[in-house]
Amino acid sequence: TIKTSVYPGLIDARAALEPRARCTSLSSPTASSRPSAPRARRATPQRAATLRPRALGTLYDVPVSNNGARCRLLARWLGLYDDLVLTNPNDAFADGGIKSAAYAEINPQLKMPTLVAANGLCVPESEVINAYLMDAASEGARRLATPKTIEGRTNGALATRTHDQYLVPIQGAMYRGPMDRATRATQLAEIARQLRILDEICGREDGDYVAGETKSAADAALFPTLIFCDFLLPTYFGWSEGAALGGANLRRMYEAVKRDPDGAKTYDEVRGGLEAWESAGRFEKVGIVDDVADASFQWSF
Repeated sequence: TIKTSVYPGLIDARAALEPRARCTSLSSPTASSRPSAPRARRATPQRAATLRPRALGTLYDVPVSNNGARCRLLARWLGLYDDLVLTNPNDAFADGGIKSAAYAEINPQLKMPTLVAANGLCVPESEVINAYLMDAASEGARRLATPKTIEGRTNGALATRTHDQYLVPIQGAMYRGPMDRATRATQLAEIARQLRILDEICGREDGDYVAGETKSAADAALFPTLIFCDFLLPTYFGWSEGAALGGANLRRMYEAVKRDPDGAKTYDEVRGGLEAWESAGRFEKVGIVDDVADASFQWSF
């Protein structure tokens, strides 16, 4: 069962999820099976504004999630944030939250975030959600969030891929547990190596951001994870502030996004979630404090 609310322009969540929470398929009818439609009127900026639905969809997410935060940050930069209904899936889905059978119908990986668009399309995976947001944005907003050169776009894509493929899968070493002590130490060493790789990529273009002068989806991807690194690695593992962000290039980007008004809002959401974990004693409960007390392993880099 899912608890629902009604929002203008947004489908009733139960209609999208029952029976068996079927989501709209990415496939579409063949041309011959489609009913004929009247010829569309020519789009103008004024008419597009009146045709655009008030609600883009529901984003199932929690404030502390770095993967969800990349979507919230990009949505803010694209002017789409107010068109999203932000919902905690652990509150919305009875009988297990993101581990429930109902949630599995919209995201079979049982992960956050998940976007359920206003047309019923289910979009899991943060980078896929961000691609959807870029397509949904106005042409002007999309242009402002797209690096101007092929080199900038390539470096942004490489930084995002490196982050997603090699850093995110081991980020849990900073906050999860219980975990085998040797595994945690090995993964922390690899986090240090991946941060150095990302720092080099971020130094290839002139400018404050990953891809140079333009803040883009690459910055939205990296920034929330760097909030985790900046807070957890010095506080619980003894890293220097410089090492916690890999080097001067990542630090420059991180500080630039923190100064951005939308970046500051996203920072407060993620950092607030981490501080709530700390207040709840999470890092003692999952064994991190005891692990770091074992001097036979290297914890700081």
